[in-house]
Amino acid sequence: MSAFIRMTRVRALLTHSTGRLVAPSSMRAPIQHHIGRTAAVVAPRVQDRWRPWIAASVATVGVLSWQLAHSVIEAESPARQNTVIDPDSKAEFPLTIPSQDGTPARLLGLGVRKITFLKVQVYVIGLYAKASDLDDHTSRFRALPEVQKFQRHDDVSCDTAFKAMVQTPIELILRIAPVKNTNGPHLRDGFTRNLTETVKKQKLSEPDLEEAMQGILEFKNLFPKGKINVGQAMIFRKSPDGTMTIQLDDEVLGTTSNQWLIENFFFGYLQSQNPISSQARDSIAKGIQDLLLV
Repeated sequence: MSAFIRMTRVRALLTHSTGRLVAPSSMRAPIQHHIGRTAAVVAPRVQDRWRPWIAASVATVGVLSWQLAHSVIEAESPARQNTVIDPDSKAEFPLTIPSQDGTPARLLGLGVRKITFLKVQVYVIGLYAKASDLDDHTSRFRALPEVQKFQRHDDVSCDTAFKAMVQTPIELILRIAPVKNTNGPHLRDGFTRNLTETVKKQKLSEPDLEEAMQGILEFKNLFPKGKINVGQAMIFRKSPDGTMTIQLDDEVLGTTSNQWLIENFFFGYLQSQNPISSQARDSIAKGIQDLLLV
């Protein structure tokens, strides 16, 4: 039999009516049986190989879900008792801190300091005054005519009252807390830059200019050289005796009696035109207005 005839019979044997070339059933059965056994063996091995990874992935998703839910709960939970949360930075601030004589000083307002161009949050400022001065209608603070005439939405009225506050021998406290970990020189440079700009804008006599520059130099030397972390705060306490004490938390760093420095440092946060923090200035103005309504 010629090779051509034998090949034709083989093709006819292996071809169905559809015209596709398939193996005979006698040949397909062992092949399918072999494939089935191979698949049955390989599938568990593949599953065994990937089972630890699947379990780890499920566990990781579970942990992340719990952390996310926990974070949402913490973000939505109210501030702890005796504290308030700044709406911009979400920093937590105490409603009261100790005054010089140990009695409570109460928060009048707070706000975040931002770098103007980049809108980067730097620190949060809060202004405090002795609770006794705020509550006693006969106190030196409440008796100030400028405070009694205070009008929150009148810039002239606000500036007049704020100047009277920083020039009157009453205790005022600025509490400044960084939003991110920083250091003393970084904060110092920002403060002294603002004070130097103030000097340039004021038409000072030679003696006043000398006093201002001497005050800035003293101020620079009172700052810590190390880190200041989130959760710490610098305290600037203007005392009735005309001095300002600077602290890092409870540690006293030094004291200055330079009047130009003290008045302009505090007024920089309170002035209507270009305050260091407009949020803090507006919050403090609202706090004083609300106080006068009581």
